[in-house]
Amino acid sequence: MKKAPDFNSFNADNLSEYTKFMVDNGRSFRVETTILKEFDRFLEHTETAVINSDTVESFVYSKQDLSNSQYEKRHRIIRGFLDYCAIKGTGENIPAHPKARSQGRRIPYLYTISDIEKVLSLAADLNPKDSIRSHSFQAIIGLIYCTGLRIGEALRLDISDVDLENGVLFIQNTKFKKSRYVPIHPTAVEVLKRYLKLRDHYSPNPKGQAFFLSTRNDRLAYSTFNTTFLQLVREAGIRTEHRNSRTHDLRHTFAVNRMLKWYEEDSDFHEQLPMLSIYMGHAHFEDTTYYLNASAELMAKGSKSFQFGGNGNA
Repeated sequence: MKKAPDFNSFNADNLSEYTKFMVDNGRSFRVETTILKEFDRFLEHTETAVINSDTVESFVYSKQDLSNSQYEKRHRIIRGFLDYCAIKGTGENIPAHPKARSQGRRIPYLYTISDIEKVLSLAADLNPKDSIRSHSFQAIIGLIYCTGLRIGEALRLDISDVDLENGVLFIQNTKFKKSRYVPIHPTAVEVLKRYLKLRDHYSPNPKGQAFFLSTRNDRLAYSTFNTTFLQLVREAGIRTEHRNSRTHDLRHTFAVNRMLKWYEEDSDFHEQLPMLSIYMGHAHFEDTTYYLNASAELMAKGSKSFQFGGNGNA
């Protein structure tokens, strides 16, 4: 059995717990553990009792002659630990390293329920009138928002993949060549049942087995969906010159909402987060822990009144 690293600062328990949590969920975490041990020694030697941005900045640059990318890595690793503590309610998160914003992953836009209601209302008026188009867009947007499916996964659903009797979707050959079952909320089931009736009405003779159809009676293309969705969020005033909200941010929103829900319910996200990773079809646990950051930032802004997706609003 692998021996847990020794930590001795005032934050030793949190550091040990975080390291164990990451390793137990499949991360090698060797480089991260080394830097976290350095951070622990730094806290101990400087007799620091509170961790804030200044503390982290001092630690990051306590080693001389490193490259910018190495300084950014040190900052990112400590920030990941502090995001974990913030989710637990045992610490505060800190802003991203200034130089990191132009590199690596961008900060996602988190859609509120009000945003989604605006988009769905606009989608209802899509042309051509009296066609399947508006119904397809409303159903797909709602489904992604409340399940966190990738856009391509939703669009690739066949009739045989949608089990509305048992409330389960079968997601085949995903981004990482894996398949999985995704349970959906009963209210989402009802929305899809209504869509299926409309589908049969407007497209009684579809050209294939696709669940979601275009006005041509075939599978809705990714490019078509993405272009139309971005038009809708611009029209709704969500996507602006200074706010680059994306279609994929619907998936980010689901993940963050789910984590915030667990936080408010005081659930043990040590157990929940690996299940979320499986539910969302992530190839690596690290892809899911990325959402710790966005969740911690949102809570730091006092957003406990934020309304949650993934609660059956399809």
